[in-house]
Amino acid sequence: MQRGKSTNNLRRSSKNQESRSYFLIVVEGQETEYNYFKSLKEELKLPPTTTIKIAPASGGDPLVIVTEAYKLYQENQEKSKTGNTIKFDQVFCVFDDDNKPEKYKKALKAAKEYNFTSITSIPCFEFWFLLHYCYTTSPFSSYKELSPKLETEMRKAAILKKGETYNKSDKFLYQKLKLNQEKAIDHAIQLEQKHPNEDGCTNPSTKVHILVDKLQKQKNFE
Repeated sequence: MQRGKSTNNLRRSSKNQESRSYFLIVVEGQETEYNYFKSLKEELKLPPTTTIKIAPASGGDPLVIVTEAYKLYQENQEKSKTGNTIKFDQVFCVFDDDNKPEKYKKALKAAKEYNFTSITSIPCFEFWFLLHYCYTTSPFSSYKELSPKLETEMRKAAILKKGETYNKSDKFLYQKLKLNQEKAIDHAIQLEQKHPNEDGCTNPSTKVHILVDKLQKQKNFE
């Protein structure tokens, strides 16, 4: 199974180098990350070859997400022996630091050992949303510190009304953000170029654009 690659030339990679792949995406909870990727999958009209699963009761522990991904991957490998199930080509684990540095590093190590791709964000997944509106290299200690900045930018863009706050459970977040998706990808790549040896531990950082790009390329295949 090939690991999803992260390069600074992401946007320049040739579409004809891609092929239809069977993806497993494992996220935490039923809100922000799940809703975002579910909406992206629907927007791109991707077939069932892209599977999104939720890691149950992770409690903010990213290692649980990797463990669940491994469990699902092993089950898939067994089922594929019958010839009735397609093998996963790539497995993506979506998680963030969540102020649990030791557990976060263990999750990164485990994902690497399993040859899974870690789609990380520091300090939180919402940093990816912030990049839809601005480029910043300023570190954030937590989601609580980042969210006011995100709300300010969303109000400037008329995504949030005056006095309205960001809602992690908003099922329409993807639709509200998608017009600035290319800007977010560009900003994320800028950050990669600033930290060419980034190992998933730089604050701030995100690798969500890598998975978004992978999914966008799958749209080209029938």
